[in-house]
Amino acid sequence: MALLQGDNDEVLEATMSFIDEFSFEEPDTEASSALKAAAAKAPTQLQLDVVSMPQEESVEVEEFLRADAIKSSQVPSILSLDTIGMSKREKVLVRNARKKLLRKAGIYGDSNRVRNERKLEIAYLRERIQKLQIDLQTLNIQPKPTEAHFTQRPSSKALIVTNSSSQISSVWQEIADRQQRRRKEAERENIRLKLVMERQRRVANTLSSLLQKRASQLATDCSCFSSLNCPKHQIVHVLDYRGDMSSFQELFRHLEAAYRDIDTVFAANGLLDMVLTSSDVHIREGVGGKYLEVFSNKVLPFSLHDATEAAWDHFKGTEKHMGNGSLYEKAKKDLDEPYTVVEEFTKEVYSNKSRADVKMKQVVRRFVEPDRDIVIWVASVAPTEIKHKMLRGLTYHLRGYALTKRSAASTPSQELSQLQFCYLISLDQDIATRYDSDTMRALTNFLIVNTAQNMRVHQSGIENRLIDQALRIFS
Repeated sequence: MALLQGDNDEVLEATMSFIDEFSFEEPDTEASSALKAAAAKAPTQLQLDVVSMPQEESVEVEEFLRADAIKSSQVPSILSLDTIGMSKREKVLVRNARKKLLRKAGIYGDSNRVRNERKLEIAYLRERIQKLQIDLQTLNIQPKPTEAHFTQRPSSKALIVTNSSSQISSVWQEIADRQQRRRKEAERENIRLKLVMERQRRVANTLSSLLQKRASQLATDCSCFSSLNCPKHQIVHVLDYRGDMSSFQELFRHLEAAYRDIDTVFAANGLLDMVLTSSDVHIREGVGGKYLEVFSNKVLPFSLHDATEAAWDHFKGTEKHMGNGSLYEKAKKDLDEPYTVVEEFTKEVYSNKSRADVKMKQVVRRFVEPDRDIVIWVASVAPTEIKHKMLRGLTYHLRGYALTKRSAASTPSQELSQLQFCYLISLDQDIATRYDSDTMRALTNFLIVNTAQNMRVHQSGIENRLIDQALRIFS
């Protein structure tokens, strides 16, 4: 018996085993007559044996085979029928009959299966929509709970607990808002990096044939991805400082003076007794206009130990330079004295449309006291490249404080830390003679905005360190 053309052995075996137990319907009259004629033309092994018999015996055998084929189903002969020598119409009928029988046997899948599944899915979704609409109507009908009005006057102790809880809640709300903004900035940065990667991939695919032609256009094509609104993640190699340490002696004297004057400075600007404030950054002008002062106060819902360690890790590292302007190069040295670092670096400072590249020498030292932790840094700033004429010849000195202590708003169940910053900016003595009043006002605004941005970078960096540390401990 000839095998089916185009089917494998497994399909044929499964089909034949199913046919043994399957009762077939009578085929159509037209198809049956055509198949009978085709089957009559196809020689089988028995018919080949008949040829070798005498004529009379062959006629009887042929009639016997034909009668037996009519009584039984034509399915085996259809499946094993050889189409060689048939007309085109007979071949089509045989092929259609095969497909019909195989579909009944379950060999071919339902061609409408995908459409039926879609119909079932649409019906299920319609039912879900009706249920959700009923739930929504039920929720709208239910009365909203009203606040109960108590006539009993709360005690003073209850007022203190309520006030403290509201303060802690407001602190957590502020942190949550900042963390949400941080997450949104990270999402925008991820989108920007994906766009950069996709564009660079397309450029790389064309470099093999268009390298010389595209070389002059690459800088212009990629410039659209750079934006000051997106945070820049820089990789800066910090070198060991091997210069002359005598150039830092004056800064060390300023550092000791800054530590002696800390209580006086914090008492003058009100930070000494400040607990909670409505805003983060405050600005005021020093005595006689000799210096500018920018300070801030922040309550953190973390322990004093965690807050002090996070603050020192921030100021002794390199991340404190990254949030406001680009850092070009840096060299630092850890001294034998505990908690003391000297730094020399070049970076970009900007405020609105004014920019300048400055070179700074800075000394950072940590002072650990029983009830508070202080980080003080003093720096001398000189311009190296001016990108705006307003800053030409600008030289100023910077003194910064970062004080961490236990907050007075702490409760037995929740310890709060208080992080206070203070910047003092002093200009050259003869700067007023070289600039008019408008230029001095613009210069003052530039320094104030740049310093306030640096202060927010420090606050955000310390807060992010505390949040990340708490998440690692929780996980």
